Amino acid sequence: MVKGALNEVDYYKTFYKIQEKFHNVLEYEYENFLSKDDQVLRYIAMYLLENYKAEYHAACTLSSDCKERCKHLNNWLNEKQAVYTSNGKCTNNNKLWEQYIEGLWNELQRDSGDDKKCERDKLKKNFPVKWLISSCNNSNPVKIVTSCPEPPEPQEKDCPLSEAPTSSSCKAFSSVGMMLNNLIRGKKIKKRNMDNENNESFRSPDNSDIESLDRRFNVIYNSLQN
Repeated sequence: MVKGALNEVDYYKTFYKIQEKFHNVLEYEYENFLSKDDQVLRYIAMYLLENYKAEYHAACTLSSDCKERCKHLNNWLNEKQAVYTSNGKCTNNNKLWEQYIEGLWNELQRDSGDDKKCERDKLKKNFPVKWLISSCNNSNPVKIVTSCPEPPEPQEKDCPLSEAPTSSSCKAFSSVGMMLNNLIRGKKIKKRNMDNENNESFRSPDNSDIESLDRRFNVIYNSLQN
């Protein structure tokens, strides 16, 4: 059954709707027209594939409104061109537009065949020069890095256990490191106190008597040996 033409509102909803899935964007097909440096330009190309193949070419087979659909497809693309190139006044953006978007349109025309070809009706509007920024006419494109290198992981330096941490890079400044450091210092203090107590005990009167008695036995033993 052949469908008739839509009204203006329905055409607008058809070509200007926000896409969530791109069924007509296939891997390795038309990939030369999908920019790898400009996400906006890549997005427009993906929308063009959806609108041209689904909303114009496929729908035109089932209806008798090919001319109307072609007109609205051109209007939609011209609106995107006006925004991206400032009506063709931005030198570099206009160059990229011709390469990727107009190039993709020409490729889609060739694949459609003469009977379903939608002729391009290019934008013929002006743009006030006073609203152009200086970089608009920059002929050198800005290269966008597609992926940022991972920053190197910070190297942690182990502090010697016998020394107090002096650098913020030492592990001893972490909560676990501080606990270990305090534990080690506590054990050292406890051992030092025990050593002092032992030394004091050896210097007590009882220990002095024992040392004196030992010396006497040594004298007697040595005299007997002689």
